[in-house]
Amino acid sequence: MTDPAALFDALAARYERSFAPSHRDTARDLAPILERLRPGDVVVDAGCGTGRAFPHLVARDVRVLGLDASRSMLAQAAARASTDAVARLRCDLAARWPLRDGVADAVLALHAVLAHPPRADPWAFFRAVGAELARVCRSGALVAIDLPEPAWARASLEPLDGDWYRHVEPGGVAVEAFVPAPERVVAALGLELALLPCATGLRALGRAKGR
Repeated sequence: MTDPAALFDALAARYERSFAPSHRDTARDLAPILERLRPGDVVVDAGCGTGRAFPHLVARDVRVLGLDASRSMLAQAAARASTDAVARLRCDLAARWPLRDGVADAVLALHAVLAHPPRADPWAFFRAVGAELARVCRSGALVAIDLPEPAWARASLEPLDGDWYRHVEPGGVAVEAFVPAPERVVAALGLELALLPCATGLRALGRAKGR
């Protein structure tokens, strides 16, 4: 299964108990990002999933725009932070995001959400995401993107062809992941980001030039 919306619709009901880190681990992982945010910032959580980052972001007194392609994941996220500070929007990350130009003070794509592009042309997906990031970010906006490492994929997942891997979840849901060298992903996104260690592999972190 390679369609991101269909994949995460299938996983939504058990995502929290099977995949998501604990509240404490999420807080620890987000800490270096949260300290860079200011009260009142607009933060785009791209691929927000079940909204596990929402409570931590709201506690930082920022406004959150959560984007996800899966209706089921967004429904799960609704229970996470029922506040006017959070808006949840259904969005194919490879298409135009339902956001105005220059709205974001920060864009987060956490927990390797970009590792599940369409099979047909994953590099076109990264270029499209990078273009939307550049469009919605104000100049100097914080960008944080989690990327898995090929060494981890080779050790933990079933290799397919090229940079593709697969893992079959209980219940028979096949999760395919595209895990090239993180440097190549950052280059395809068209962003100048440093690669730093994080809980899920590497985090591409930096500031957007914006438009």
